[in-house]
Amino acid sequence: MTLSSRVLLVDDDELTLQMLEATLEDSFKVVCVTGGEQALARCATEAFDLVVLDVEMPGLDGYETCRRLKADARSADIPVIFHSAKVSIDERLQGYAAGGADYLSKPFDPTELQAKISLVLANRDKQRELAGQLDEVMNAVLSTADMVGEAGVVLEYQRQLAGCADYAQVARALFEALQRYGLDGCLRIRGRAAALSLNARSPCSALENSILDHLQAQTEGARIRPLGAHTGFSYGSVLLFVRDLRMDRGEGMDRAVSERMGRAIDNVAMLVEGAIVRVSALDTEMAARELADVRHLVSMTRNALTDISARSHAQRAEVKAIFESLNSEVESSFLHLGLTHSQEDFLSTLLKQHMEAVLSSMGKSQEVEDFLARVILKLNQYA
Repeated sequence: MTLSSRVLLVDDDELTLQMLEATLEDSFKVVCVTGGEQALARCATEAFDLVVLDVEMPGLDGYETCRRLKADARSADIPVIFHSAKVSIDERLQGYAAGGADYLSKPFDPTELQAKISLVLANRDKQRELAGQLDEVMNAVLSTADMVGEAGVVLEYQRQLAGCADYAQVARALFEALQRYGLDGCLRIRGRAAALSLNARSPCSALENSILDHLQAQTEGARIRPLGAHTGFSYGSVLLFVRDLRMDRGEGMDRAVSERMGRAIDNVAMLVEGAIVRVSALDTEMAARELADVRHLVSMTRNALTDISARSHAQRAEVKAIFESLNSEVESSFLHLGLTHSQEDFLSTLLKQHMEAVLSSMGKSQEVEDFLARVILKLNQYA
């Protein structure tokens, strides 16, 4: 209670008003009116800390005046002390129902009036303090709820990433998470399989590609950087441009909005890092599949070369055996053919010459076999 507190006195009796004013003018800034309509008009345009309101007045009585004060947002918080010669329990209940804070009987006692005003104003100040604390608590609760909800988006996104089988599915999961944050932008993924540039609806436009090219060229400095009123995330294999997400928020920005944007940047960074991990895993899986394919091809090649080498060796042995058998049969038939010694020597020499020519030719295939053996030995190291 200070002299700066403004009190509106409402009573249709001039003498009562004068007495009230004389009692309070040393402690408050006092304004006097003689009817309910005047009280409503003054409270609609001026700030008051308390109203002392007569109940029985012509036109609007005190109860109706109080009800209208409480119905108007401009005056709803002003405490009202009723002042009346009627102080029965029914009258007091009517005052309570109308929104009054206390009830003062006529004729009033100056000490009691001062005490009631002091108590009502103290209670009002306490209520305002509690309301402020409640607002802080509610803001903290809402902020915590926001953070829990935001964390839920990240967790759901991580769950979706685990089932992504290619880059396009990774991009789709990231855009869905961004949309839950109320954000949008464009994305580029550069992995082992390919490079793709997308927005939430289609391949990137030429302008979006140029923005991503700019991000890709920024190899030095922070991974998260402002791009005017937007933010770029440059993480090597994953580039993301997010529209209307400000890093430089300034002192003029609403504190709650600024904090929400700060959390959004942190959350989006987690989304990008999750995408990088999944892209890396997909690349590792692809490399493993490629290695398995190579090993399978090596195994098939090794088996084919081993088969070719075995066939070549068997063929050489078979040809040699055939010539040896032919030479033996020819020599055993000389007795029956009646050939001269010179003719027998000629045929034997001829067979040996052809056998040696064939074996010489097949000797070259032995070199091939030796080469194949060396190749097979090396392939065994990779099988």
